[in-house]
Amino acid sequence: MTTPDAAGPPALDDATPDDLRGLINFLNSRASARRPERFDTPAHATAFLAHCELGYDQQPLSAHDTARLRHLRDAIMRAIEDPTEPGAWTAINDLAATTTLHLHVGAGPVANLTATRANSTDAVIAHILDQLTNAIATRRWGRLGACARCRRVFYDNTRSRTRRWCSYATCGNRANVAAYRNRTRP
Repeated sequence: MTTPDAAGPPALDDATPDDLRGLINFLNSRASARRPERFDTPAHATAFLAHCELGYDQQPLSAHDTARLRHLRDAIMRAIEDPTEPGAWTAINDLAATTTLHLHVGAGPVANLTATRANSTDAVIAHILDQLTNAIATRRWGRLGACARCRRVFYDNTRSRTRRWCSYATCGNRANVAAYRNRTRP
């Protein structure tokens, strides 16, 4: 696992693909029992995005920018938790429509989305959408999961694709201890 920074995202498994790390980091900006909301203020969003591998150029963000990022994050989370929910995908499409994107293709073949405007938020959104489309195109979307205990997003690299916890050492162990206590309680 990589070591987290206090202002940045939680540590990711070493098995997390490099080309999905930014997306997973972005999704793990939500508040939890152990982490504060990262997109509540422009200052918090700026500090968080600096650690997310999303090409953020550290330009100041506005409250509108953080609201756009929060809206995109929440829509993608809904799509992870229920990939068949049309409302989540509609929200992602609606937000993508507010960002002017350029498709760049090359030999290999490879394809990338980039923002055509010099706006920091649009550049971050373009990186997120690029990683999202890459996950879907490479059929790795189904390997993104939310922890059954803390809702932190992880990449499921198990053969059976049945991973339930972000970390067995923390959330998995706590869930098992709680289940054991409930079973043995008089």
